[in-house]
Order: sequence, then C-alpha cells, then structure tokens
Amino acid sequence: MPQDPAIIQRQIENTRAELAETVDAIADLVSPKRVAGRAAVQVRERIDHLKERVRPSDGGPAALATGTGRAALPAGGVTAAGLTAPGGAELTTVVRWDRVAIAGAVLFLVTLLVRRRSGSD
Repeated sequence: MPQDPAIIQRQIENTRAELAETVDAIADLVSPKRVAGRAAVQVRERIDHLKERVRPSDGGPAALATGTGRAALPAGGVTAAGLTAPGGAELTTVVRWDRVAIAGAVLFLVTLLVRRRSGSD
C-alpha cells in the first residue's frame, strides 16, 4: 500500500535531523579541543592523587611537601645556579612538584602522539 508523499517527506526530514544531531555529537566527542580538555582533567586528577600520596599526613618535614605544592630543599642542599642573597647568603632551590608533574605529563602525551603518528604513516 503506497504511503502519502507528504508523510514520506516528513520521515525523511526527521531522519536527516536525527542524523545531523548524531554527526554533531560524534564531531564534538572527537574534537581535538575536547579530547585535550578531557586529557587535561585526567592529568590534573592524577597529579592531585599523587600529591595526596606524597604529602605526609603527620605534618612531616617541609622538605617533602607543603600545603602550597612547593618543597624547599634544606639550606645545606642544592643552591640556585650561583645566586646569592644581598647579604652574601646562598639562595636555596624551591622545587615546584606540581609543575614537575605537569611537565612529565605533557612529555608523556607528546611522546604518545609522536608514536601514534609515526605508526600510522
């Protein structure tokens, strides 16, 4: 039994609209900007988790970790590239563990991308 052409046309338009929504959703999912954003969130979560594991719960030495994410080396430790304070005292190095972790994560992601691209060529 043949259907009315107007009904068929409406069905086609509905199917096209649904297909357009699906394609938009897929494009949004695989968008490099969205993928990078999700990866950044995952990296931040892992860094926070690692910070919690490293941070002493008993208020241990500040050289291991502080509430600000910085760790100062002891005065007798490594000094900053020959810098001295106005009084002639050596300056101590401050290690920003959060930045070290971010740099490591970025290096890992770049290495991963390079390997994927070289493997697909």
